[in-house]
Amino acid sequence: MNKEVKDQAKPSFRSGLTWRAIMGLIAIALLFIPTNIFMNLSTGMMISTAAIYILAILFSELTRYGARPLSKQEMYIVYSTVGTIAGAVPAYYWLVYRAFFVASPVTYAYRVNGIPVPYLVPDWIVPLGVKTYTLRTLFHPAWIKPIMVFTIFLIFGLLGDLGLTIFLSYIAVEVDKLPFPFATVDASLIETITTRETSRTRAFIAGFYPGLIYGALLYGGYGLGVPILPLPWADFTWFTEKYIPGALIGISTDPMSFVLGLIIPASSAFAMLLGSAMVWILLNYVFTINPQIFPLWASEYYRGMSLNTIYQRSFQRIWISPQFGLALGLALALVTTIGKRVWRVLKSIAKAGIKGRVEYFPSLSMGIVFFLIGSIGSSLMLYLLIPQLPLYLILMASLGVSFAIALVAVYSIGEIGFFPQMPWPWQAIVYMTPYQGVAAWIMSPYICYGTPGFWSQSVKVAYLTETTPKDYFKAITIAVVLNAVVGLLVMDAFWRLAPIPSSAYPASIIYWPLYATNDCLFITRQIRLDPVLIAGSAALAYGMVVLSNIIKSFPAIPLIMGCYMLPPQAITVFIGSFIGNYVLARYLRKEMWESIKGVFGAGLLSGVGVFVGIYVALTLISKAAWVWPW
Repeated sequence: MNKEVKDQAKPSFRSGLTWRAIMGLIAIALLFIPTNIFMNLSTGMMISTAAIYILAILFSELTRYGARPLSKQEMYIVYSTVGTIAGAVPAYYWLVYRAFFVASPVTYAYRVNGIPVPYLVPDWIVPLGVKTYTLRTLFHPAWIKPIMVFTIFLIFGLLGDLGLTIFLSYIAVEVDKLPFPFATVDASLIETITTRETSRTRAFIAGFYPGLIYGALLYGGYGLGVPILPLPWADFTWFTEKYIPGALIGISTDPMSFVLGLIIPASSAFAMLLGSAMVWILLNYVFTINPQIFPLWASEYYRGMSLNTIYQRSFQRIWISPQFGLALGLALALVTTIGKRVWRVLKSIAKAGIKGRVEYFPSLSMGIVFFLIGSIGSSLMLYLLIPQLPLYLILMASLGVSFAIALVAVYSIGEIGFFPQMPWPWQAIVYMTPYQGVAAWIMSPYICYGTPGFWSQSVKVAYLTETTPKDYFKAITIAVVLNAVVGLLVMDAFWRLAPIPSSAYPASIIYWPLYATNDCLFITRQIRLDPVLIAGSAALAYGMVVLSNIIKSFPAIPLIMGCYMLPPQAITVFIGSFIGNYVLARYLRKEMWESIKGVFGAGLLSGVGVFVGIYVALTLISKAAWVWPW
C-alpha cells in the first residue's frame, strides 16, 4: 500500500450507485437522448450544460414524492453522468453522417490521385453503394461490419479514457489537490437541492431568478421563432473590421463563460483574456494587413466575414499548427513539472503489486492496464485495417499524444476550469506521413481529446459530496453504454422517419456538407501543417511554464489556455471575474462571497436551464406535424 496514502486520514465516503440512481440514468437516457439528437439535427445545438442543472433538479423533486428522496451521494451519481448520457452525440450518429459522406455530390468534387474521395472509403467505415443510403436504416446486413468496427473502437476508447482518468485524477485530486473551480459549483448544486440548508438555499435562489430572466431572454425568443439575444455570441466584427480587419470581436452570451468568471481569480481571467486577445485580435489583424506572412489566409479574407467564418478560416490557414504545438509544449512542461510526483505514484504501485489500491479509489494498476489495453488494442486494430501506416507511429500517437493531452486537460481544468478541444491531433500526425488514401483520415486509434479532464473534475465533486469515487467510474461506464445503445436506436428511427440531411432536420442541411468539406480538405491535404510552427510554439509554451516555476506569479497555464479561447468567451469570463471579485465580493464581504459563489453560480445556471427546457419543448411542438414530404 502506498505509504503516502497510509499517512492520510481516510475520508468519509458513502456509496451513491444504488438501484434508484441506475433507474434514473436509464430514464434520462430514454427521455433526453432523442431530444438531444433531434436538437442537433434541427438547430445545430445540443442540450447545454445549463440544461443538465434543471434535469438534476427535476429528478430530485420527482423522487421527493416517493418514500424517500435521493441522498446526496445518489444525486451526485445522477448529476455527474447526465451530461454523458443526454448531452453527448452518440458514436453511431457518425455512421449516418458517413453514409451521407459517400453519397454527397460535395465529396465527389475532391480527388486523391485522380480518384473521387467516396470511391476510396472502405466498406468497414460505411457500406459501399447508394442503396444503403437510400434504404435509410442502420439495421441492414450491409451495416454489420461498420457497426462492429465502431463498437470495438468505442470500447477501446472507453478503456483508454477510464484508465487515464483513474491514474491522473488520483494525482490531481488526491495528491496535488487542485481546486477544479467548477467542481465547487457542481457540489454546491447537489448539496443545495438535497439538504435544503437555509443559507445555501438563499444564495441559490439569489442566482436562480436572474438566471431565469436571462434564460427567458436568451432561449425564449428562439423557441418562439423571434430571437431576442444572439447565440452563442454577439458578433461585432461588422463594425470593428473597419479599424482592425481580421480580428474576432464579440461578447459571448453563453452563461457558462460568465459563471466561470465568477468562480476563478481575477488574475487567471485577465491572463486568459490577454492570451485570447494576443492571438485572435492582435495577430489575426497583423496577418490580415500583411498578406505576405500567410498568403492563403489573406487571399480568403474579405470584408463582411462573420466572426464564425473568420475563426474557421484563420484557424485552418494560420492557427492549427501553432495551437497543436502549444499543446505539446504545455504537455512536455507539465510532465517535467509533475514528473517526480508521477514517478513516486508509479513506484508505490510497483511496490504494492497489481492488487495494491486505495480502498475508496479504483486500483491505479487497473487504470494503467485499462489505458494500455485501450491504446495498444486500438492501435493493433487500426494497423490491421490500414497496414499502410507504420505500427510504431500509431502506437506512439495513441500512447504518447493521448497521455500528453490528458495531462494538459486535467491540469488546465484543475487550475482554471477550462480546456479547449484539441485541433485534430491524429490528422496532424497523418499529415506528416506519405499516406495516400481516405481511411486513416477518418478513423484513428484511441486518441484522448480531453475527456479525462472533465471526468477528473467529477472525481473532485465526488470528494466534495463524500461519494465513493469508485462509484463514479462504474456510473460513467453505464452512462457511455446507455448513450451508445439508445443513440443507435434513436438515430435509426430518425433516419427512417426522414432523410438526413433534409428539411425535416434543417441544421443537418447546413452543417453536414461543411463537415464533409472539412474532411475532404484534410484528405486532399489542402489544410497545411507547418512543422517549424509546431516546434516553435511548443518551445514557447515550454518556456512559459518554466518561467512560471521561477516567477510564481506568472500565470502560464491561464495565458496558454487563453490562446485557445475566442475573445467573446474571454471577454465574458473577464466581465464575470470583475463582477465577482470586485463588485459582489466588496458588497457582500470577501469571506461571505467566497463561501457562496459556487451556490450562486449553480442557481444562475439552473435558472437558465429552466428556459432551456422550455425551448426544447417549444421546438419539439413546432416540429410535431407529419414530416412528409420532408
